[in-house]
Amino acid sequence: MDIDIYKKYLKLNNQDDIVDEFINTLIDTNRGYKFFVDWNKIKSNVEKYKIELNILNSLIGSKNFEKDLYNLISKYPEVVPVIPVLIAVRELKFKVMNDFSISDLSVIEYDFRKLERNEEEIKKLVDFCVKTGIKYMFENIATKSLIDYLSGIEVGMDTNARKNRSGNAMELALIPFLNKIEKDNKGKYQILFQKKFKYLTKKFGIKVLNNIKDRKADFIILKNSQKVINIEVNFYSGVGSKPQEIVDSYITRQSDLVKNGFKFIWITDGYGCWAGQRNQIQKGFKEIDYILNTNFVRMGILTDILNIM
Repeated sequence: MDIDIYKKYLKLNNQDDIVDEFINTLIDTNRGYKFFVDWNKIKSNVEKYKIELNILNSLIGSKNFEKDLYNLISKYPEVVPVIPVLIAVRELKFKVMNDFSISDLSVIEYDFRKLERNEEEIKKLVDFCVKTGIKYMFENIATKSLIDYLSGIEVGMDTNARKNRSGNAMELALIPFLNKIEKDNKGKYQILFQKKFKYLTKKFGIKVLNNIKDRKADFIILKNSQKVINIEVNFYSGVGSKPQEIVDSYITRQSDLVKNGFKFIWITDGYGCWAGQRNQIQKGFKEIDYILNTNFVRMGILTDILNIM
């Protein structure tokens, strides 16, 4: 632990007090406002089907839906790939098991990638729309525009991506911060995101030992085209987290990096994981040169660490 830089920012004189401050300033969520819905993604997904959706709009309020759908698919087969999206399914090829109430328990395969179809294949698609409730949606739910309807579906489907956004939130939050450091220092730093260490050899001719060459780093900072600094960033909610194993893994990571002449900074947070784990945090601070939480980064400690490395 390089205690001097912590003393400078935290106005604390010993490691015990620094560990206490680290724990006391942990956050219990890494959700920002952009966590909930990726509106740009939703807009893009809806725009992709804008023409097809406008064609399908003609079915809203249809008095003879099955016949009208049959005719529409016959004339405009390009609407076929949009059908699964109307029930929140992105797959274009899948199988469906027949209803248990039907004596025939066969499995039916659908392929919505295929556009040109014969009469029986179109009837099969119409039957799919009846059995899945798409017909009911057109007759009873959709009133004005399928674009609005699909926008709502996309919001719901986007919730499945929240887990990834949550896992990447710390990295995403740090990117603009590092980009500013890179910009302010006019060529002193080069920031690499989610690269394997062997990329340094391929791109910059920097020798990398076999023990780390295939490891992927959250961030690799190349300083003055010579020094290599690895920053690893994570947030632990506590669910499934094993603090001892986590700390030991990052102690090992620093050791492996040092053998290669590289530097290491670990940024971690999450009240659910680290609160009550003082001994593990203490161990981490003892063995790892620089451990920061979100609050420490915001104070400017990371900027100073990079300057002195």
